[in-house]
Amino acid sequence: MKLEKLIIRNFRGIGFAEIDINNFTTLVGPNNIGKSTILNAIHLVLDNKKPKLEDWPGQKASNQLMEIVCEFGELEEWEKNKPAISKLLFGDKLKIRVVAEWNADQSDYSYEYSVYNTENKFPWSDESFTNAKRDATCKAIFDELGITAAAAFKERATELEAHALANHSEHVTQSEDWHVKKFANSLQQAVPHVMYVPASFKIEDELKATNNSPFSFLFTNKLFPQVKNDNTYKDYITKAELLQSKLKGQAEDGSEIEGLGDALEQVSSTLNQILDFDSKVRLAVGDIDIEPLFMKAATFLVDEEIETSLQYQGSGVQRALAFAMLESNAAIESEVSGEQRTVIVLYEEPELYIHPHLMRRLKSTLQERSNSPKWQVICSTHSPFLINLAEKPESLKLIKRNIGNERQVHEVKSDIFEKNGEYDERTILRAALDFHPTVCESLFAKRVVIVEGDTEVAVFSMIGELAQKLGVEGSLDKDTTVVSAGGKWTIPALAKVLNALNIDYRIIHDTDRKDLPDAELEKKPAIHPYKANAKIASIATVDRVFLVDDTFEHVLWDQEQNESVKSTDKPFNSWKRVRDYIDGKQELTEKCESTLKEIVTFAFCE
Repeated sequence: MKLEKLIIRNFRGIGFAEIDINNFTTLVGPNNIGKSTILNAIHLVLDNKKPKLEDWPGQKASNQLMEIVCEFGELEEWEKNKPAISKLLFGDKLKIRVVAEWNADQSDYSYEYSVYNTENKFPWSDESFTNAKRDATCKAIFDELGITAAAAFKERATELEAHALANHSEHVTQSEDWHVKKFANSLQQAVPHVMYVPASFKIEDELKATNNSPFSFLFTNKLFPQVKNDNTYKDYITKAELLQSKLKGQAEDGSEIEGLGDALEQVSSTLNQILDFDSKVRLAVGDIDIEPLFMKAATFLVDEEIETSLQYQGSGVQRALAFAMLESNAAIESEVSGEQRTVIVLYEEPELYIHPHLMRRLKSTLQERSNSPKWQVICSTHSPFLINLAEKPESLKLIKRNIGNERQVHEVKSDIFEKNGEYDERTILRAALDFHPTVCESLFAKRVVIVEGDTEVAVFSMIGELAQKLGVEGSLDKDTTVVSAGGKWTIPALAKVLNALNIDYRIIHDTDRKDLPDAELEKKPAIHPYKANAKIASIATVDRVFLVDDTFEHVLWDQEQNESVKSTDKPFNSWKRVRDYIDGKQELTEKCESTLKEIVTFAFCE
């Protein structure tokens, strides 16, 4: 089964959130916005935990009801047929909820798990046998089956219900609602197994020889069984048993440990002198449990030029090993009755401590896992490298604060991109992201300025100084990300995503008329840059778009004054001209200066 929807009310800093969960889900947003809170909410439900005081808003008593709902779909046949699951399903979904609330005087709180389903209600439902048999209807049905004691009432519950449905259906009603359920072991074994990778941890804790550490679980269930199968280990155990037999004086060949008897005789002699005690002292060693000793002595070493303990490795290596151990353990822990249940990876900031190339490899690994029918991956991240915008835009969940400081989750629909003949927005955006991976940085900005290419990016890289030079006040340059669309036809796809995520943006693009009359422009093919103008206008509102006549270079070089830009190295030449203008080494005509000021004000001011 897969987690498909999550609903949160009054859990930690989140007042309300409803999120569609995909096989690969990326939670993005500023610091302290609630990304880790969402992961913790899933973890709490799937591990059947009791909410803690710190899970309440403000970490204090509250009049509000805390609620977390997890809805699962894509159940496999073995899951549907499992008795503990089948009667809890609503249609083909399993919906589990935990609610918690404080008592009247707010001195303590209670919690309960429930399942949303349709249940048969019998006259004796929620009643003890003693109370139920006082009811005439119940008693008559009990008598028909010869049920006269509480033990039989409990043991024959299934038979009793089937009998009532078949013979007394008029006394059976149906209830479609949340029904309180204990998280039975069989249900716990069916819901997905959680593999939680926190943002911060101590590798020493992960490697401890305790019953619940990742290393001890891996050692006991996967590593040590391989050691025990080796003949060398078997010889070791045989020798250890022989040693133990000698210490007990029970060696089959009657052999003893040389010198041990003499040493013990000295102890016995002194004891007898002191206590007038004629008995002898013998060294005794109880049965030796080898496995705990092995685990206590075992650890992982990294074999590079010099073998070193994990404590002396970098944080990236430590975190990668923790992930590897948890993944290996998950394969064992998720197995139940010969079947494999789903594993949900909850990964806080996977990008921590690793450089960009490793980050791409990690993303590839996580996506590969999520493509399996047995895995889901949910990440919280600040890294644009982990965003899968073109392939699976629905996997992106942007968490923001609204005007009332409440958290809101913004999502992109899977069918957001248009495909029509030669025009395929998904393919265009995928190509743009391959050439300009920084496009995804726009999702972390307060304001985004979308431009066509590198020339504008080069000029706006100096926006703080340029705004000051032009006398533009109130520039938002520090909170704005300039994004190169890598081409005009990519702009509509980017604008659609920003619309869906409610991110403020401006678009600056060329008209690309090339001094051609309207009649000739209309004859151009559908994919011509000029034809993109109408597409952009249909997606972005007028106040978000600035049309440059005719290209951005025309803003910096006044064609009416016979100024012309070199046809090569346009980004560099444009950057150099603006740099020199800021430094007082280059003048711009009044027209160019006025247009440039208009663009800067439009793009970077309220």
